[in-house]
Amino acid sequence: MPWTIDGTRIFVNESKEDAGQIVPRLQPLGGATVLQTFGYESGITNLSALIVGDVDRDAIKLLRTTGLSYVLESPEYPVPSGMGEYTVKSVSISRESCICQTIRPDLDTDAPVYRIELQLYE
Repeated sequence: MPWTIDGTRIFVNESKEDAGQIVPRLQPLGGATVLQTFGYESGITNLSALIVGDVDRDAIKLLRTTGLSYVLESPEYPVPSGMGEYTVKSVSISRESCICQTIRPDLDTDAPVYRIELQLYE
């Protein structure tokens, strides 16, 4: 099973997860710091990947505009059955310099290759 988000094929180079807890620190004048916990933040996943072609680029850009959750599938992702639903927070896209792409043999060899940075919220 390849990496996909909402059915769009991505070639992931790097995956990073962030998780945290909401802990304000109160500093009273006459004593030690008091910590109060108010729950935890939902996980944030950052993916760095390659995509091939303008159609896939436009499909990925569109995911950040709907406010919906999308299925992320992966053969190695640490969620049960290799998938999870995420909301796309942000997308950063830059075009890679290449003469001939061989990543996607189903597309033309002169199809553009893009590097994307995705920030996904659980």
